[in-house]
Amino acid sequence: MLEELCELQSELERTLLIYSRQLQIHALQGIDNGAPMQLSNHIFKNYYKDAVLGLNKHQRISIQLIHTWIETVNSGIVEHHELTKSILKKLMQEGAENITPKDGELWGNQVICEFTNVATALWHIKFHLSNPKSPDLSPFTADHERYLQYLESVEKKISEILEAAQNLDREKFDKIYNPEDFTRQFL
Repeated sequence: MLEELCELQSELERTLLIYSRQLQIHALQGIDNGAPMQLSNHIFKNYYKDAVLGLNKHQRISIQLIHTWIETVNSGIVEHHELTKSILKKLMQEGAENITPKDGELWGNQVICEFTNVATALWHIKFHLSNPKSPDLSPFTADHERYLQYLESVEKKISEILEAAQNLDREKFDKIYNPEDFTRQFL
């Protein structure tokens, strides 16, 4: 299960990168035509019941919390894909002039929400991997306080990405994009 967490960490980092780019597109008042792929947690889904007896209370809570976040991320990906698909369908059937600012705002708000969910899931995995024997996130502990501070930093990072993207030239957007700008600064 720890190996799967490492794989999920990589998948979440990739997904966070996709949402970072979509935040930039939103800041430029655009709508991207893609969505990330859902994450796979095959080992948890198929073998957790076999492993659970060997886990202590904090490990069980942490693993279950992580996989609840993975389910949340996956359902968000599906919802994001459906929203994007509906906006693109509207574009094809009615033309660009019928894509409203409300459509763009709805899409952008969903990207912000999904970015936050992915970042939160990523934090929980990193926390578990750095504390595999006792990933205790009880309220009012130092680790819980660090978690809350991290959530604040996610909001700040979203604002920074949106603000910095407003200075990008739309014509050069694809050439300026560098994945390392996101992963090294945030992950």
